[in-house]
Amino acid sequence: MFASNISPLRWVRRIVLVIMAVFGLLFMLQQVVVRIVRRAAPRPMPARLAPVLTMPWRSRLFGSPEQILNRAGVAPGMRVLEIGPGPGVYTVPLARRVASQGTGGNVTCLEIQPEMIAMLQERLEDAGVQNVEVIQGDGRYMPLADGSFDLVFLTGVLGETPDLAALFSECARVLKPGGILAVTEQVSDPDFRLPSTVQTLAVNAGFGEDGRVGLSWWAFTARYRK
Repeated sequence: MFASNISPLRWVRRIVLVIMAVFGLLFMLQQVVVRIVRRAAPRPMPARLAPVLTMPWRSRLFGSPEQILNRAGVAPGMRVLEIGPGPGVYTVPLARRVASQGTGGNVTCLEIQPEMIAMLQERLEDAGVQNVEVIQGDGRYMPLADGSFDLVFLTGVLGETPDLAALFSECARVLKPGGILAVTEQVSDPDFRLPSTVQTLAVNAGFGEDGRVGLSWWAFTARYRK
């Protein structure tokens, strides 16, 4: 009796809303499962998913590469180590920033996956960037000299590393006295880590806090000084 008073258009709208709600719940469930699995067995992001990192919505929601470089405190003339650059979303603007004003800054990229290195090198060549050294290696055992860098740049890397204590210890080793460790995390990353986790790791590795920008539950950049 009551159903007959509802127009066909309203029924269509209700059905669409129900379908959207079901898909939304399934997506949330999938995200929970993925995050649990990756937390139990941390590993690098598969190279086949690299295009996700370059989608425009990431910059709109979490900040452009230039904004994230600002938050990290990247400045002309710095020698920067970028760990886990993947296809190089941040590497090109990073390299241009440190070399601006004729200061001769440079970037070293440490990436463990050969497929990601190939994508990174292609991006650097297309952009005509020449002040970047690319090394295949593991952040837990860096083939780099002590006290080599002014800043270590980490974006969405923590949850991909099985031994975070070793990673932070290595970051401290390769930084110059007074050097900065800049860690950026974004909730879109299934390996997202909260500021409290990052802080504990940094303090245990001997770092002092140097400020944090952003929302702790959404996207943030935390800086720590050696």
